[in-house]
Amino acid sequence: MRRALFVMSVAALAPASACVGDAGGQTVDFVVAAAGPADAVGGQPLAFSQSGWDIVLSRATLHVGAVYLIQTKPVSGGQATGCFLTNAGEYVAQETGTSPAGTAPGLDVDLLSPAPQPFPEMGHGVTLPSPLIGQVWLVHGDINVAADLVPMLVVEGNAAKDGVSFPFTGSFTIGTNHQKVGALAGGDPICKERIISGISPVPAVQTTGGLLLRIDPRSLFNFDFGDRATSAPTAPYRFNDSPASWDTASSDLYMALTSTAPYSFSWVADL
Repeated sequence: MRRALFVMSVAALAPASACVGDAGGQTVDFVVAAAGPADAVGGQPLAFSQSGWDIVLSRATLHVGAVYLIQTKPVSGGQATGCFLTNAGEYVAQETGTSPAGTAPGLDVDLLSPAPQPFPEMGHGVTLPSPLIGQVWLVHGDINVAADLVPMLVVEGNAAKDGVSFPFTGSFTIGTNHQKVGALAGGDPICKERIISGISPVPAVQTTGGLLLRIDPRSLFNFDFGDRATSAPTAPYRFNDSPASWDTASSDLYMALTSTAPYSFSWVADL
């Protein structure tokens, strides 16, 4: 008997009407894990160069609340008031980050480790149809609750250029401070800031193996620290989590975090 796969909540994430469809394939459970880049070395800082700066990341963690694979690409402007696909067949696979106890801890991913870090619960999906895009949900609970003061991203490291260097640190939430206000009554819901959609390519669900999300923190630093190398070359730098008082570096890092650039999906046979 075919089992309908409902898009449950990370504390009521989506309406019960949204469910994974079945076009003749098998319904399967599988491991879902996340990791940093494959060329990282576990237990060691990640060193790289971006925009003329030599950067050494000593800490980079990101909280992922849920992931989804979807068989349709959302139409631009088609989600004017909400963030959920309502057609029952559009969700192909899901990992809601919900533990067996019913809580929604999600997963705090060490972005400096290449090793797969499994979510607390199995993922669910169907082998047909094949998905077209992936979604990453950056949330600690209900996707629609604006207040969320727990940091989503935490980074620490050092940046160097032209013979001078300085340490940096920062943490980013995705809460009321990042909620945009649109022209329509009610504005844009906070979920639009928390759902990273359009990640591609994505793999089809298989009957063996599991889904791996890799998150490359180097993609977060594709910006220039400005005149830091000459104006305050040794003073610590702290990224600003408030859009009302952003500098360019803080804005660029947050925009990269909420873009598709750092995220990639693959199906791993031995996960």
